[in-house]
Amino acid sequence: MQTPDQTETIRRLNDAARAMPGVTCLASATLGFQALPADDRSAALALIAGFSKFDDNNDPYGEHDFGAIFRLGSGVWTQDRPEADEAIAMTVFWKIDYYEPNLAFGSDAPWDEQRTKRVLTIMLSNEY
Repeated sequence: MQTPDQTETIRRLNDAARAMPGVTCLASATLGFQALPADDRSAALALIAGFSKFDDNNDPYGEHDFGAIFRLGSGVWTQDRPEADEAIAMTVFWKIDYYEPNLAFGSDAPWDEQRTKRVLTIMLSNEY
């Protein structure tokens, strides 16, 4: 079990990973996400980088390692889940996983930057 300080460090590292994918972490996007129009990909990536809608449902351990963003029928992207499901045209999930440096196994110390590589995966919800 990790300490509150370790959880805070994980959260800080995950926030940095989302803000600078490909720099502070490895980043991977599924074929479905890559097939979106460039404007949609850009809007989605901007929301992921600045994601702040963490709660007990998507962040039960306080690590900021998962989230969902939504494209409404109007074409607007948002972090806020609409009240009516029919208003959602598309849902994109993002997830951060922790691996040991050679990426063969999961990390046993996700708070330690030297012993952990982060991988940010971005996918359409229907690809999950």
